[in-house]
Amino acid sequence: MGDSNHGTPWVPILLRSATAAAFGILTVFWQSPGVGVLSAAGGLYLLVTGFAVSRMAVLAGTGSEARIRSLQLLEAAVYAAAGVAILALRSVEVFCVAAGLALVVGGAVELYLWTTARKTFLPARDWLITGVVSLGTAIILVVVQLMGLGAHAMLGVTGGSAIIIAVMLATSGLGARWDARSQGRSQPAAAARQKP
Repeated sequence: MGDSNHGTPWVPILLRSATAAAFGILTVFWQSPGVGVLSAAGGLYLLVTGFAVSRMAVLAGTGSEARIRSLQLLEAAVYAAAGVAILALRSVEVFCVAAGLALVVGGAVELYLWTTARKTFLPARDWLITGVVSLGTAIILVVVQLMGLGAHAMLGVTGGSAIIIAVMLATSGLGARWDARSQGRSQPAAAARQKP
């Protein structure tokens, strides 16, 4: 994430990472998931991802990054709407369309913000990977649907991408948290040295 993560909003980064990790691990260990598991797990994954992205948007809005805030709120809304649709309608086709659309919008937003904001907003430095993974997953979901491979394959594809995102964001979020704690410890020491 660059030289310094001071001021990076690490809580939403780690929330999104933990959500992706939980979903990814579920997809690895569930032996024969059906449409019910795909809909429940996939819908919740997208819904909580939307919440984590919305938290990042709120924190981005506290600075001078209004463009980041508005685009991330759009991304969060699409993820959340896709999650609700999948939870409510429970079918492989709905999962493919709703998750695919959310991943395309999310990936496109993150790639755009990576190109335009990575020098001013440190979390955006990670969005090249999350954006590419999201767009790639959306394309693979369409291929899986066209081949008629069903819920198990869709869960495997989205779970695999979730694990990649989880690892990437965990590394970034933990690094940002470490830098924030180190910065917090050094400030009182510097203040004590400045006293006469």
